[in-house]
Amino acid sequence: MGYFLAGDLGGTKALLALYATTGQGYAQVREQRFACGGYDDFSGIITEFLRGSEEQPQIAAFGVAGPIADGKVRMTNLGWLIDQEVLRQQFQLAEVFLLNDLVAVAQAVSILAPEDLLMVNAGTTVPQGSMAVLAPGTGLGEAYLCWNGTDYTAFPSEGGHADFAPTSDIEQGLLSFLRAEHGHVSYELVCSGKKGIPNIYRYLTQGAGMKVPPDLQAALDVATDITPVLVGQALEKEGEIARLTLEIFFSVLAAEAGNMALKFLATGGLYLGGGILPRLLSVFDPKIFMERFTGKGRMAGILSSIPVKIITTDRAGLNGAALTAFRALQKNQALR
Repeated sequence: MGYFLAGDLGGTKALLALYATTGQGYAQVREQRFACGGYDDFSGIITEFLRGSEEQPQIAAFGVAGPIADGKVRMTNLGWLIDQEVLRQQFQLAEVFLLNDLVAVAQAVSILAPEDLLMVNAGTTVPQGSMAVLAPGTGLGEAYLCWNGTDYTAFPSEGGHADFAPTSDIEQGLLSFLRAEHGHVSYELVCSGKKGIPNIYRYLTQGAGMKVPPDLQAALDVATDITPVLVGQALEKEGEIARLTLEIFFSVLAAEAGNMALKFLATGGLYLGGGILPRLLSVFDPKIFMERFTGKGRMAGILSSIPVKIITTDRAGLNGAALTAFRALQKNQALR
C-alpha cells in the first residue's frame, strides 16, 4: 500500500486530501479545507494537514490557480511563490507535481461520475478521441486532452486570450465598445464571471443605452458580485436587460466552445467547467446553446455529433490532481 497527497489551491481556499492505494485503484483517507489567508505560505497548510498523521505520502500533486513555469508558480492574490522542488525536499517526497488548475480539472474529466455532469448534447463519443475543456470563472480557462496510448494526458492552453469574434450585430457593438477601452479584446473579456458578465452589462447600459430598472440598480449598488443579482433579475418579468446580458454571455461561450471543439477535433467530448456555470443553470437553454455551438457552416454536422457536458462538481480539480499523483506513484513503484 502506498499513500499520496493531492490538493486544489485557489486564491482564497485550499482543499487537501490524503489517499491510499488499493487493489482496485485508490481511496481517499481524509480531506480538509483551509482558508489561505490564515497562513504565510502553502507549506504551512501542508504541515498542518500532515501534523500527527501516521500515514506519510510518497507523492504529491497540486492544482494551482496560476501559470506554472519550471516547476514554480507565483500566487498573485497571495504573494506566495510555490516551488515543487522545495516542497519535495521539505516533506521528503519522491516527487511533487504542480498543475495549472484547469489542467487538473481536464485531467479529471475521464473519471468524473455521471452525477457530476449535466448532459447538454449526447452526441456520439469516439473512443480515445481528443477532449476539450472550457471553463469561465475569474478568467476563461481552456485545456485539452489527448490519448497517449494507455490513458489521457491533459495539456494547458491560453486560448481564452485569443481575439473575440462577434457573431451578431449586438456582439459587434460590444466588441467596438470594449476595443475603445482595451485595444485588444479577448474572449476572456467577454466570457468570464469577473470580467465578461460585467463588461456585457456595461455595454448594454452605457454603450447601447438600455435603461436600468430602479430595483435592479439598487440591488447592484450594494452587490459585491453582480452575477447572482442579474440571474435573479433575469427570472423576473421586468428583467430584460439581465436576460440579454446572460443571453450574450451564453452565446459567446457556445461560439468559443464550438471553436475549441473544431480546433482540437474533440470527438471525445467538450466539457464546460468553472465555478460560474452551475450558478447559471436556471437561465441556461441547452437548445439555444447548441444552435450557437454548431453554427459553423459546413462543420455543423461534425459539431452536432460531439458530446457536450457541464461539470457540476467543485471537486474536479482535486480529482485531477489525485489521478496525476496516483499514476506517478504507480510508475514509481513499478521502477523499484
